Amino acid sequence: MSFRKQRDRGINICRGTDEAIADDAINMWSVAKMAGLIHNIGGPDYTRWPAASEILECLFQGGARAIRRGESLGSVEPGKLADLALVNLDSAAFMPLNDVQRQMVYCENGSSVRLTIAAGRVVYNGERLTTIDQAAIRAEARAIFRERQSAWAAGRLEADRWLPYYQQMVSKASARDIYMNRWLGYASER
Repeated sequence: MSFRKQRDRGINICRGTDEAIADDAINMWSVAKMAGLIHNIGGPDYTRWPAASEILECLFQGGARAIRRGESLGSVEPGKLADLALVNLDSAAFMPLNDVQRQMVYCENGSSVRLTIAAGRVVYNGERLTTIDQAAIRAEARAIFRERQSAWAAGRLEADRWLPYYQQMVSKASARDIYMNRWLGYASER
């Protein structure tokens, strides 16, 4: 179901990322941009495409509702937790500043963030995270990876063993006519 149909039906839409393996980065800015771009290829009627304000609403209010915290998160107002990211509007993403919401969705990549506050507590001060020791966490992650490298290698060998079966399954499934073109930019030769 398209973004617009979901919105028209009052379905809550949220956007997020769970881990680096999901999109090679834990970056909500790239999630916002992709959400805006991917829904714009659904049809030529640009009036049905999501507006930047809607994408931002999905990130903030939609995300808060999805985790059942809409009463305490998702907007800046009295009584809600102070979860804020302060962005430098004098950075390349906002030059010239002409539509802050569109520029937040389509231009910002996170490099303009100068301060991040979670529940009223500064967690990023423009230079570093303030609540954790990043170097220690990275060192621990490297040590864990080194300890498990042989298991990873064994897993890759096992995956390689199953790869021909997977390729055959994908080939059969993609050859099956489901009475619609599910491949963007691909014209069926049937």
